[in-house]
Amino acid sequence: MDYSSWEMKFYEILDTIPIDLASYHPFVIHFALTLPLVALLFQWVSLLSPTKGYQNAASMLFLMGAFFVIVAFLSGKASAPDVKPLLSIEGQNHFDTHKELGTYIALFYVLLMLLKLTSLLIKKVWLRYLTTLMMVIAVLGLIYQVKLGHELVFQYGAAVESYHGNLLQN
Repeated sequence: MDYSSWEMKFYEILDTIPIDLASYHPFVIHFALTLPLVALLFQWVSLLSPTKGYQNAASMLFLMGAFFVIVAFLSGKASAPDVKPLLSIEGQNHFDTHKELGTYIALFYVLLMLLKLTSLLIKKVWLRYLTTLMMVIAVLGLIYQVKLGHELVFQYGAAVESYHGNLLQN
């Protein structure tokens, strides 16, 4: 499998981490989807409510969700070398799409996290609306990404072989 130089450096860094991030990917993605989705619901309510409680809850849920999106990205990247070679050609193409979209989503969430923190410091109404619109786009991207990941597992068998192998070894 051919990797770019930055991907090789990334995998070298991942090898130094004492935790096997790849095995946590199926668990982390549930938090990465649920927390931003609930944060978006609180954000919508906060636009209509005069109290600050909903806005604070939306901000906290979103920041936790963004953290899990980044961890999901890292754990997905960590699992890539083990999963991709086991897939069919069509599955590998689907995997590449999932991987590329995951990179863009993680970068978008970093940008959105900075914007969300800025909107907490600069209390402008237009900034809250912009943040809400970007949160909608980010959550829609996540939903599509989860759909791609679901197809990888249930149509192409991604990580199913290694999972069953680990069960038999224990």
